[in-house]
Amino acid sequence: MTSHKTCAIFDLDGTIIRTSSEQVFLSALLSHGEIPIPNLLAWTAYLLKVKSLSVAKANKIYLRGLSVQRVDEITRRCFVDTLRPSIAPHISELIHAHRAEGRTVVLMSGSLSILVRSFHEHFQTDLMVAHELETVDRRFTGQRISLHPYGENKAKLAEQLAAEHGFDLSRSYAYGNHHTDAHKLALFGHPVAVNPDRKLWKIAKENGWQIVE
Repeated sequence: MTSHKTCAIFDLDGTIIRTSSEQVFLSALLSHGEIPIPNLLAWTAYLLKVKSLSVAKANKIYLRGLSVQRVDEITRRCFVDTLRPSIAPHISELIHAHRAEGRTVVLMSGSLSILVRSFHEHFQTDLMVAHELETVDRRFTGQRISLHPYGENKAKLAEQLAAEHGFDLSRSYAYGNHHTDAHKLALFGHPVAVNPDRKLWKIAKENGWQIVE
């Protein structure tokens, strides 16, 4: 029997907000003097080694030893002051429309779960998938504890959600803005490229996907 349970999966950075949530967060940590110099040096050394900002962004060594409570306070302030005002105006209506049609609304982002949670609470989305970090004694170790929702991993995680919750992806919606979201978008019956970068715009055009500016 075919499942008729459907979902709408939203990306965060560049889709729900026009900015990068982690850049805003990192700027706030730096301006508060929260990141120890050895952590910054270790992260910079890693960036120079891998020569890729997207790879280096996945390494959260700069958070090593920081208090979960203190980081959470800064995150919440970031959300209220900078991130919430940058939410695209139509997004709330879109989420409401999907919910009204009985779809499970999912937030899936490569951003840190402490950042994504504020959006999850704000929109009251049903599920969230984000970059989860290890904590020991209420302090971050800088280590990841789950699959990083980025690139092909987003597709794997979407398939896991479908298996777990019985979603029919061929009848479901997915939103993304970056060409690395193409793997995930290709799984869905209703893929939507939101403010797509040049590569995703080209992929969307070739595949007849909806493009929303």
